Amino acid sequence: MAALRRAPFVRRLHVEDKQRIIDLLRLGRSPRRVARETGHSRVTVTKYGREAGILRRPPGWKSEADVAGDTSRSSKSCCEPHRAFIEAALANGRHGVSIYQALVEHHGYTDSYDAVKRFIRPLRTTTPKISARFETLPGQEAQVDYGEGAPTRDARTGKYRKPRLFVMTLGASRHAFRKVVWNSSQEMWCRLHEEAFAYFGGVPETIRLDNLREGVLKPDIYDPQLNPLYAAMLRHYGVVALPCRPYAPDLKGKVESQIGYTQNALRGQRFEHIDAQNVFVTRWNERWAFTRTHGTLKRRVCDLFAEEQPALRPLPTTRFEYYRVVERRAHFDGYIEVDGAYYSVPLPCIGQTVIVHVGTTWLRVLDRSTHALLREHTIVRAGGRRTCDHDRPPQTPPSTLAMQRRCDELGPAIGAFALTVLTQRGAEATRTLMGVLDLARRYEVASLESACTLAAQAHSTRLSLLRGYLQRHGHPVTLQKAHHVIPDFDRYIVHFNTAVTKGITV
Repeated sequence: MAALRRAPFVRRLHVEDKQRIIDLLRLGRSPRRVARETGHSRVTVTKYGREAGILRRPPGWKSEADVAGDTSRSSKSCCEPHRAFIEAALANGRHGVSIYQALVEHHGYTDSYDAVKRFIRPLRTTTPKISARFETLPGQEAQVDYGEGAPTRDARTGKYRKPRLFVMTLGASRHAFRKVVWNSSQEMWCRLHEEAFAYFGGVPETIRLDNLREGVLKPDIYDPQLNPLYAAMLRHYGVVALPCRPYAPDLKGKVESQIGYTQNALRGQRFEHIDAQNVFVTRWNERWAFTRTHGTLKRRVCDLFAEEQPALRPLPTTRFEYYRVVERRAHFDGYIEVDGAYYSVPLPCIGQTVIVHVGTTWLRVLDRSTHALLREHTIVRAGGRRTCDHDRPPQTPPSTLAMQRRCDELGPAIGAFALTVLTQRGAEATRTLMGVLDLARRYEVASLESACTLAAQAHSTRLSLLRGYLQRHGHPVTLQKAHHVIPDFDRYIVHFNTAVTKGITV
């Protein structure tokens, strides 16, 4: 029997590290280069490459497991009588435990599970995954993703931690924009895209990205759902997003290799401030990455970019205006509350939840299911209201206008006060106008006229101001001796005498 070759110690890696080694090997890199870029031993890289079917074993090489398998086969395994059943089970995708249980239950197998494992090991066949190389025309595509930067001191905690490394790579020239940031968000993700477009001096036709939350809300093979803010920003620049299929990072291998290339330059570096790391990355990008000769294209990146840059689409004349996306439930008075201010919505939306886009000077209300635009208002300070005439209840304007006309008949200042309340509050002015008419019944018109004049000078539409003024300076209405509804007192005397004469009890 041939002497056993004891394999060197191989460290078990995290799933992400293992997948990165496999992806780099599929890009055609040698195990020595992958080991240098990832920081793992060449033995570890070779082991995972052979397990994935990317690297072939040299002729005559046998591991301990292979030799053990040969020994078991030379001594005729106890599973040999069940070879036909085991091969059929493996073809159907059954695993070793299921096969062992079936042998014990239905085929009278009495030996160990380890014997089954040794027997099925050489029967398993691994088909290496075939990867196609994507070649794009100049200006056609850019790929984008996040990685990890070098350790940097956090000003808040004083400790070192790794920021996020943003990389956007042009598919044709491999020229890349690189920047590190502490934290990511929807707006930060979009702003980094804008900085990359400005750095390149143009916009590609498509963006290929991973299914990270900042860009894709719901990953799907056929119908991925983009983040609304990210989709709006890309529409502003005329770019089409192409999310990768879930669990298929090799579809954007260009940016994956650029992230590894950048991390290799940052390896062993430590920075006291994130701006210092960005200065280092920018200088290294211009000095080395931009002037290097690309290993696949065999040409300098700067020469390739000089050919691709004219093919990029021109930048728009204005930057994208960012906004917040929130959800609000419409109150039963027909308004939604955003940042302490109130904005009207269509009457059918009362009691339902709507989507609100809050910009710097504008606010848009969208339907939650169809994302159709329902209303657009200008931003008002906290406590203010914005009302669309179409959102007023149909039964409110006639009665409100009627009360406003009655106020006009009482006096010019009272009418002006009622008109101001109606203009500013709309349907909510009904109760205020009712209060004005109630004050007209309890106080003299001249006193109410003076109170409304004072309110106009103070630019106030509060009913409490009128009440306070009338309580101190107003003249209440006195009882009248004659009224067109109430008869004279003499008539009551005649009725009383007639009733007494006829013996009617009063």
